[in-house]
Amino acid sequence: MINITKIHYFPGRGRAESTRWMLAINQIEFENIPIKTPEMLSTLRATGKLPFDQMPLLEINGMCLSQSSAMVRYLARLGGYYGDNNQDELWCDMIAGAVADFAETAMQAAFQASKTLAVKSLQERFKKFGPLFENRLEDNGLCLCTGKNLTFADILLAESLNSYLEWIPDILNDTPLLNTLYNKVVNIKGISLYLNSPQRYPMPDSNYVIDVARVLQRALPSHMLDSNRFIQDSNN
Repeated sequence: MINITKIHYFPGRGRAESTRWMLAINQIEFENIPIKTPEMLSTLRATGKLPFDQMPLLEINGMCLSQSSAMVRYLARLGGYYGDNNQDELWCDMIAGAVADFAETAMQAAFQASKTLAVKSLQERFKKFGPLFENRLEDNGLCLCTGKNLTFADILLAESLNSYLEWIPDILNDTPLLNTLYNKVVNIKGISLYLNSPQRYPMPDSNYVIDVARVLQRALPSHMLDSNRFIQDSNN
């Protein structure tokens, strides 16, 4: 029996979102534990639960897991989403690495000075990676990243595409296989339930950017007013 699963992270999607999608595909119920203040982060650190003093933290099956890629792979193995053979596993890992580079632009979009700049950076990134992912789906067939069955590579790719679509709704118009894969994944029961649940945080905006800066006590992007508001005076 799986114990209560918890994700400790800023009150937003960020680097915890891929883990949430993997929990969803496994139909594992979980609780978001939002870290909203520096004091809450200090309290979490004092528990000794952060293996590398970093969030997100996933508490599952009596374990405290760090590093999003490790969490995703653990959940992939748990649910049988790591392919059917060594070649599938290799493709899963390669695609996951490419998706990490692809998704980074989407995760940084809310930190851009304007929507125009955010959209431009996303379009440029998609222009590089979109056709490559499309070719991979064509080469493998079945509108899957590898093998004959759904893998965590498909989940990660769909999750990253979701972020792009929120900024640019028509971005998949010229990549029909990516569009098919995306719709296939988001309509899977566990994923669909999560995406339509109150557990899912909204699209990241300036409030998320401020929340992250507040917790980490770091500077906000320079285009924001009072960008140093959360930096403590070292003389105090």
